[in-house]
Amino acid sequence: MAKYAPLTSFLRRQKRAEVDLTFRDIERIVGGILPKAAAVDGWWRADPSGQLMPQHIAFADAGFVAEPQARAETVHFVRLDAARYHSDTERAEDRGGAI
Repeated sequence: MAKYAPLTSFLRRQKRAEVDLTFRDIERIVGGILPKAAAVDGWWRADPSGQLMPQHIAFADAGFVAEPQARAETVHFVRLDAARYHSDTERAEDRGGAI
């Protein structure tokens, strides 16, 4: 995870619940080029049944999940608390109620 430690630090410093970064922004933050695999959305998303990769650990340690838009070369990071809130809101709306 050492490569992505600066991204963890960056995300931890964010006050907002959502942060949008371009691949170039992330490369500047980590001080290196992202692998070619970053061009695939799946590289950014942790598979609960699979092995956690260093980038997944970095986001999770900062309290964020990644919502990639690989074609646009951007990643929308959502703080886990905000992601849970959105999920709860969607479930309540599906039931026709409020939280």
